Amino acid sequence: MPIDFTLTPEQRELQQSARQFARSVLTGVAEATRHLPTPAERFAATRPFYEQVIRGGFLRRLIPVAFGGEGTGMLDMAVVAEEFQSVDVNVSLTMFGALLGLPRPANGIVVERLSDSMGHRAHLTPRFRIENVRVPKENVLGRIGGGLELVEASFARTAALVGVFGVALMRAAFDFALNFARTEHRGGIAPIIEHQAVGYALADAKTAIEAARYLSWKACHAIDTQAPGAFELSLQSKIFGSETAVKVITDLMRVVGIDSYDHQLPLAGLLQDAMAFPLFDGGNMGVRRRQLHTLLKNPDYHPLTASGAN
Repeated sequence: MPIDFTLTPEQRELQQSARQFARSVLTGVAEATRHLPTPAERFAATRPFYEQVIRGGFLRRLIPVAFGGEGTGMLDMAVVAEEFQSVDVNVSLTMFGALLGLPRPANGIVVERLSDSMGHRAHLTPRFRIENVRVPKENVLGRIGGGLELVEASFARTAALVGVFGVALMRAAFDFALNFARTEHRGGIAPIIEHQAVGYALADAKTAIEAARYLSWKACHAIDTQAPGAFELSLQSKIFGSETAVKVITDLMRVVGIDSYDHQLPLAGLLQDAMAFPLFDGGNMGVRRRQLHTLLKNPDYHPLTASGAN
């Protein structure tokens, strides 16, 4: 059976639908939120956009069919995630956060503070504590005492998507830098894309984007098919996609020059958003130490499992 990264006709239709929705709806998030002073105000201003996400049927795609949703797998989520995140990280991250659970307001969940983060300015990141929370027996998931296993399983799935998030921001940065290089002369007689250093920088960036995308797709496909190497691939997708995004966007800022540091252009904001990805979902240092390192120490670990060649 040949290796094939071609999307199915249904996935291509989903991709085009998500791209059109992002361009027609999510492009308005930044303007609606950027001038608001507090995290709570910015987050509240995203509600109309989130409601349109729901009406568009995208939230239902995250929920498995068994629970009343229309979820068709992680690879389909990756397709949507790239289109949404390349336009706006805030509303889409709120939506994809549903992968970690959908718990309604409940007594005993106490918000201590709302982070005023450097990036993801309109996504809410609260610090909270739990006080005297009681869960009805019929609402318990898994076995009693097995919460850590459930958390790790949830984060394993979202880790693959973090790689996709990195791809999306790199893609947005690359599109801007490529157009800039094609049109800007910066005092010369030819567009700067004619300069060898600029061409090399763009070529390296595009290569990194494609590598991160296909690693993420492989991880999502492995999760969908319950392949033995799914967990390892998912963690690698997060580490590689998130850290590569920070490097690539920084390199593309060098192509544009000092103007890229101005928020009138998108690159500075994209870098601010990208810098969160190596830090959240367990943090890449923690992922390496607690998960990948532990996996590698296991006597039953085989180096070819993730590739499917053992």
